[in-house]
Amino acid sequence: MSAEIKTLTTKEIYRNRWMTLKEDRVQRADGSEGIYSVIEKGDFVVIIPVHNDEIFVVEQFRYPLGKRTLELPQGSWEMSPSAAPEDVAAGELREETGLNAGKLEYVGYQKLAQGYSAQGYHIYLATQLTFGGQQLDEEEYGLTVKKMKIAEFRALILDGQISDATSVTAFLLASAKNKIGESIERG
Repeated sequence: MSAEIKTLTTKEIYRNRWMTLKEDRVQRADGSEGIYSVIEKGDFVVIIPVHNDEIFVVEQFRYPLGKRTLELPQGSWEMSPSAAPEDVAAGELREETGLNAGKLEYVGYQKLAQGYSAQGYHIYLATQLTFGGQQLDEEEYGLTVKKMKIAEFRALILDGQISDATSVTAFLLASAKNKIGESIERG
C-alpha cells in the first residue's frame, strides 16, 4: 500500500531541548502539493495516583492558557529519552507529588495530537502510596499537589473544569478498564 502523502522535502524550523518543529513540503495522492508542519516530541507518561477513594492531582500555572489548571501528574525525561516508561512514571510521580508507588500498573498508551505530532503517552495507575517529599524541577515552579475524592475529580471533568485532554483520557481509559473501582468512581 502506498502512502497517501509523500514527503518531498523536510526543513527544520526550530529546535530546543523539548521539541523540534519541522515544515515538510508534501505531495498528496492526487498529485497536489502542500505544506505540513510537524512537532516532534518524545513520548511521556501520565500517572493516576489513587489511595482508597481519593486521587492526587497537581495544580500548576499553564502559560499558554494564562491560568492555573488541575491535571494528573505527567512528564518526560528529555535528558534520558531511552528510560523505561515505568521508571519515568515512578520518577515523575515522586518529583511532582512527593509520592512513591508501591505498585505501578500499566493502563495503556494513547496519542496526544496525531494531527500534528506522533507524540504519545503511557498511562499508569499508582497505588500503595507513601510520601517521600517533592523534588520539583525549576520549570515546575509553583506546582502544588491536591488530594480529592475520585467522584469529585470525575465531576470536574464532566463539568469541563478539568480540560487537560491527557488527564481526561487517562482517567477515562482507567475507568473503562475497571482499574478504578465502579463503587469508588460513582462516589
